[in-house]
Amino acid sequence: MTIQFVDSRISSQADTDEAVLVTIPVAATPLLFGDIGIQTAGVEVANQGLVRVQLTGFVKVVVGPQFGSVTIQVFREGILIFTSTYTAVEALENEMLGFSAIDFPSAAYVANGQIRYTALIFTAFPNPATTAGARNFSGFATAGNFTG
Repeated sequence: MTIQFVDSRISSQADTDEAVLVTIPVAATPLLFGDIGIQTAGVEVANQGLVRVQLTGFVKVVVGPQFGSVTIQVFREGILIFTSTYTAVEALENEMLGFSAIDFPSAAYVANGQIRYTALIFTAFPNPATTAGARNFSGFATAGNFTG
């Protein structure tokens, strides 16, 4: 079966640091900064078990060692598929956090016609100085194998 392009989606919550600067909340109420639905209705039945999804994102954060850390998580239909934590070590720092996650959803998810992916960020301790500036999330999917 040949490689099949499935879908590509983007979610841009803030395209500049000043656009929507927000305080990063704690884990109990994380900030949802990305929400995409990869459309899979057109995937050929023979390819439904061969779907690969690549997800990328970016968040500009301000965080300091006295404020703990920030964690980014990515979910497929509410199931955690990626997590990464950043801890500032010296002083109040402006950091650009980029990430890449991959997923191999089962044929059952693909057959539903859409797979929802969400990206969240939260901090270990509440502090109004721990903020998120520009942030985005995107994903694309392919299916099949090259057999020739």
